[in-house]
Amino acid sequence: MSKGIVVAGFGAIGKTVLGNKYANIIDLESSNYKWDNTGFENISSEELKGIVRPINKDWPANYHKAIVEAREKYAVVLTSMHEHVLNFLEQNKIDYYLAFPTMDSAEIIKQRCYARGNNENFVNILIDTLYDFNKKLDDYHPKEILKVNKNEYLEDVLIKSSIINKKELI
Repeated sequence: MSKGIVVAGFGAIGKTVLGNKYANIIDLESSNYKWDNTGFENISSEELKGIVRPINKDWPANYHKAIVEAREKYAVVLTSMHEHVLNFLEQNKIDYYLAFPTMDSAEIIKQRCYARGNNENFVNILIDTLYDFNKKLDDYHPKEILKVNKNEYLEDVLIKSSIINKKELI
C-alpha cells in the first residue's frame, strides 16, 4: 500500500464529516493530541474547542507521530493546518495539500462553527486566523493549495481536484 496523502485543512471546512463518512479517510483532530482532556471526557470535542485546558506534555510530537502512523493505514489523512504541522511536513519532506477557505467564507465558517457547538471564543480565533493565515500562504510549499469556496466542503474540492475518487473510498 502506498502512503496516504495528507490534507492540512482549515477549521470548519468538513474534515470531520469527511473522516466519518469514509473508512479509508481519517481526521486527526488536533485537540485530541494537544490538550490533556482529563476531566472533560463527557464534553464533545467541538464544545471543548476554545476552552483552555492543560497542554499535553507530549504535544506536538504526539500529533506528528500520529500523522506518520496514519499515513501507513489510510488513503487520506486530514490534519489541522497549524504552523507546526506545516513545518513538520515540510521538514520531513512529506507531500501535502493545503485546504483553505476563500476569503469570502467568514460568515459561512461562523455559521458552521456555531451549528456544531463551538463557542464564541473559538469562532473569533478561527476567523482571525482566516485573515492572518491568508497572508502567510506563500510561506509554505504544499503540493497544491486547494481553495474551498464559501458554499463548498472539503469533499467537494477533493473530488473536483481528482485527489479522491468516491468509488475507491466506499
